Amino acid sequence: MAARKNSNGSGAYWGVGRLPPRVLGDVRGATAGPSLVVVGGLHGNEPAGALAAARVAAELEALQPRLRGRAVFLAGNRQALTVGLRFIRRDLNRLWSPAQLERLAGLSERDLGDEEQEQVELARTLREIERAQRGPLTLVTLHTTSAPSAPFVCFGDTLANRRLALALPTTAILGLEEVIEGTLIGYGTDRGHVGISIEAGQHRDPEAVERHVSAIWLLLVAARCLPAAAVPGLRQHRERLARASAGRPRVVEVRHRHAVTPGDGFELLPGFESFAPIAAGQILGRHRQGPLHAPEAGLMLMPRYQAQGDDGYFLVREVRPLWLKFSAWLRRSGAPRMLPYLPGVERDKAAPGQLVIDPRVAFTHVADVMHLCGYRRRRSPETRPVFTRRGTQRV
Repeated sequence: MAARKNSNGSGAYWGVGRLPPRVLGDVRGATAGPSLVVVGGLHGNEPAGALAAARVAAELEALQPRLRGRAVFLAGNRQALTVGLRFIRRDLNRLWSPAQLERLAGLSERDLGDEEQEQVELARTLREIERAQRGPLTLVTLHTTSAPSAPFVCFGDTLANRRLALALPTTAILGLEEVIEGTLIGYGTDRGHVGISIEAGQHRDPEAVERHVSAIWLLLVAARCLPAAAVPGLRQHRERLARASAGRPRVVEVRHRHAVTPGDGFELLPGFESFAPIAAGQILGRHRQGPLHAPEAGLMLMPRYQAQGDDGYFLVREVRPLWLKFSAWLRRSGAPRMLPYLPGVERDKAAPGQLVIDPRVAFTHVADVMHLCGYRRRRSPETRPVFTRRGTQRV
């Protein structure tokens, strides 16, 4: 199905009332191997990923004899894509929890809402791919932003996720999964797969499609689905992303998320871009309480200039690559097994895979040690922080 933008400027790229196919492409290699699943358009106002996925899927057919394993290209929120909205009722990339999927399993098809129907279909498709997989499975979601941005990649910090994310010559974002719950790649990582998401630039920037195309080809090589020599123009694909990322830090970590709630009057000042430097106390915009000040110095990430979405902006800071090497050494050395013996750290009796922190006893930088050892902080209704090892669930 050819993608096109409506003449009325609504932002729909697939035609009013016409859904894109769920499966944009499914290419099976001549030999068994890894599976790469690429999902574009989880947000309907971000069509660049779906357009890029469909394009690579068509071009990959000619390379099928060189392909190992399987590459599947999916459209995410198809209903939102037809109207150019981030979502119809609920954000499809904030719903991926075991409790939500269990709830949906108990509903009949006629009782499903817009995003619920999309999620059920996507989950069913992913389970079918899981059952057929003959090697490692990698899940990639493709996104764009409402403000201008250099490309970057987000991931839960497992060593496997990190290896794939750092195969792209873009900024890597650590810690986003601690402040955003229910993402599709988080769901995939918790099921034992490799999962990363790619942000390619502003929604309407034509270059965003090209960057996504380049990223997909590089990931097909990094995931060992294709040999590098089989991809025409692979060097140019890498150079495109490297040029767009020039001058940005290699790795950053999320330090702050400003949450937007209905009726809070959130409005950013115009002109912010991702990776713009921000000073502590700088006025960023307004909300119901008055001027909105930056809580600390850092770099702006994903400032929100759109009506939908509950993420106002993020602040990040640079991480020295040396810390990534040190954390990899810690994890391979078995250091995470010693964490329950630290002061103020104990296993959760109800969930042995989780560690509970008593802030009255634990030392100041215990959260940093948890991160280095591959644990992420989970939201908890209790006052004590809870950390879970990333990627511990298995299908």
